[in-house]
Amino acid sequence: MDSSALAIRLHSHRDCRRWWVAYSGGLDSHVLLHLCHQLRQHGGPWPELRAIHVNHQLQPQASDWAAHCQAVCGALGIPLTVVPVEVDLTAGLGLEAAARAARYAAFRQLCGSGDLLLQGHHADDQAETVLLRLLSGRGAAAAIGIPAERPLGGATILRPLLQTTRSELEAHAQQHGLHWVEDPSNCDSQYDRNFLRNQVLPLIGQRWPGYRDTLGRAAAQGEQVATVLAEVAALDLAAAAEGERLAIAAALALSQPRRFNLWRHWLAGLQLPQPGVAVLEQLERLATATDDALPLVTWRGPAGAAEVRRYRGWLYAMTPLPPFLPWPAQAWEPTRPLTLPAGGELRAEPVTGEGLRRGLPLSVRSRAGGERCRPAGRRHSQTLRRLLQECELEPWWRERLPLIYSGDELVAVADLWVCEGYQAAPGEPGWALHWHRLTPSSH
Repeated sequence: MDSSALAIRLHSHRDCRRWWVAYSGGLDSHVLLHLCHQLRQHGGPWPELRAIHVNHQLQPQASDWAAHCQAVCGALGIPLTVVPVEVDLTAGLGLEAAARAARYAAFRQLCGSGDLLLQGHHADDQAETVLLRLLSGRGAAAAIGIPAERPLGGATILRPLLQTTRSELEAHAQQHGLHWVEDPSNCDSQYDRNFLRNQVLPLIGQRWPGYRDTLGRAAAQGEQVATVLAEVAALDLAAAAEGERLAIAAALALSQPRRFNLWRHWLAGLQLPQPGVAVLEQLERLATATDDALPLVTWRGPAGAAEVRRYRGWLYAMTPLPPFLPWPAQAWEPTRPLTLPAGGELRAEPVTGEGLRRGLPLSVRSRAGGERCRPAGRRHSQTLRRLLQECELEPWWRERLPLIYSGDELVAVADLWVCEGYQAAPGEPGWALHWHRLTPSSH
């Protein structure tokens, strides 16, 4: 790998707003930083080049590594942003996954729309990743490996060294007198990747010296297969999905492999953690459960937790709802959105001749039980419980439903009903109510 080869791989990204190099101070990211610096020195209208160093604060040498990165970038004239992060070791993800989650959160925060984030993953990393995923039971998805390019919010991640071996990076570093940091934890074989790298792959290399190329080709083919699967899933989602819910009948009309593919892409589109095989099998049982059971499937991934619920022929996916605690009445001025204690928001839009009559002093409280409402235009009142069953509001939202009162009188139920006697008359100013519930990515 040299700067001319890098120029070919980066040519289609010349119009990006900025290039960021994810610079840990290790061999691969140092070589990548040096190659980018060489590329810009050779001229050409390249974007602004910057570097980002994520300080995980997990090692005693962490501050020394950050100082090393500052010195290297200063000598090259490349602006460096050092981002200290707190790695959450209490989420049950394991050290490596938790550190990765913190690192990518920092990348998303710093890299803006139109930016390109360059990472130094190389051919050895690709081989390790494919084998690790196979050994961890990821099945056919394991062959996808590390993608050469993928979105990061409005930015893009690119790994231009995926076809370059670590030995080639070492040769470049030695040729140019580069000095890099070595993380002592890389020698600790209690971590799966280190065990594979330090003890297993050297043996594989003795018998099959071309294993990096073989696994790299498998990963490239896996990306092609993933593209086809995504296209199939898009067709299936168009037929089965409605907003954030999925029609069970449409899903069950598919073959099981195609249905598994649908589950994965549906959840990915909602930015929820990807399910493993065991969770996919639970989703299968959930799809065929009785409605009365109101079953629930929960799981946790590196990016957080998720749950899927079933109700009346639909599956609903979301991050787990927080525990519900009833809240007392609180005054509400409809000109301002009201953040609800149970999550979500209540808003009001001024309208004429419809909605809740304006001019009433309002307060909002949670359900206490036994409430009755006579929706505007109906002849009789009914219990709120009966009305919610009638409108088929999902059970998990019913206790979180905001009730709007004027004094001691119930005047509206969220954005579902205005009670008789409190609706705006023709030509009279009113409020159109909007209850914004929690969504999969908002809590």
